[in-house]
Amino acid sequence: MGSPKKAKAEPGCSDRISSLPKEIKECILSNLNVQEAVRASILSSAWRNVWTTMPDILLYDWSFASSVSHTTARSKFITLVDLALALHKGSLDTFILEAHRSFHDVIDRWISMLSKKVPKAITIKFASGPKFKIHSSLFSISDLKHLRVKYCIITLPRKFEGFKRLVVLNLKSFFCTDSDISYLISSCPMLNTLRLKYFEGINCLNIQAPVLEVLEVEGQFEDLHLNAPSLLHAYLTLDKTEAHKYVPVAHDGKRYLMQVFGSLADVKTLIVSGSFLTYLSKGCLLTKLPGAFHRLEKIGIERCFWNWTEALAICSIFENARMLRELEIWSYPREEVYARNGVWDQDETAIQKPPLDHLSMVTINEFRGLRCEVSFLGMLLSWAPALEELKIHRVNDEDDDSEEICMCKALMRLLALPRVSPKAKVIVT
Repeated sequence: MGSPKKAKAEPGCSDRISSLPKEIKECILSNLNVQEAVRASILSSAWRNVWTTMPDILLYDWSFASSVSHTTARSKFITLVDLALALHKGSLDTFILEAHRSFHDVIDRWISMLSKKVPKAITIKFASGPKFKIHSSLFSISDLKHLRVKYCIITLPRKFEGFKRLVVLNLKSFFCTDSDISYLISSCPMLNTLRLKYFEGINCLNIQAPVLEVLEVEGQFEDLHLNAPSLLHAYLTLDKTEAHKYVPVAHDGKRYLMQVFGSLADVKTLIVSGSFLTYLSKGCLLTKLPGAFHRLEKIGIERCFWNWTEALAICSIFENARMLRELEIWSYPREEVYARNGVWDQDETAIQKPPLDHLSMVTINEFRGLRCEVSFLGMLLSWAPALEELKIHRVNDEDDDSEEICMCKALMRLLALPRVSPKAKVIVT
């Protein structure tokens, strides 16, 4: 049998991939980080400079082999970022820089080079280490639409004129002052989504955002001034001190609270912490809130301490949320609740029945079987004529036999309670 003949390429046959239009090549490489894109480009002369015109620059320091030393990997990454910013041509849509190592000695240079590219979206995230101060040149990028930064210090330059096109602002693990964060937010007239998490230096958080729809705030602050009439989804916590210490200034506390709830009037989803509920109850709001939640469909209570004031605040929200359909609670009782054997220190019959005609789903997480938990769920069962499911996710404490016995007794009491809804099912996991 003769040896197989080698297939010959037909005359004029070209590499189909290499002959693709430049725009398609850029689209293909945009799915790779810069290091991978450069490697792909050196395989063919037709692809050699394509990476320099990609609309997106993605840089991750963990893309370097872990086998090399920390110093070598860091040095190579610095060179890569320098070359990517220096050699990139054309418009830049997205710039992403994420790193586990520290690059505080070169971050100013990178941001200065980046600002000249006028990107539309910037993400700079460091996994740990000391916070870096954002270089002033970043605040001159007038066309910026998305900004996400982690582990930073924000100091606005004197000539800052605002981000006129910014739609999303996401800041995490940062330091800023009251005046700078207030001016930064108010200087973004198109801001739609605002996320502020784990921050320091801010005592009074002042948010003035006329078109804001999504708000997430989780950090250390003492007071909130909110004016966001277009808000649809809100996540609010208040964690600076113990919940019982939250006492707004007496003469203006109610005015600010009325402004806050005026901005929350049209929200569809509201998630708050137990400490925030206590803050509300301290602000002259024991049984009545200043305004109604006309469109509110879901309420989430994170770290519910099961204080009596929290229960009153929750019921006040119920009273003003006639379209409420879903409630989710994460149970987090304080030591004083256990000291009272899980019983409220007030008469629960004093709570008037709120209108919960549309409530169909209730979920409680980390259920411990306390009497106040059972009492509250019992009230919901007797209040909600359209309730379909009550989901109870028990706290994981399988090694404690006594706790398991108490849990079983609590569930038996709960299952024996009357239900106003004929469709209501209690599901325990």
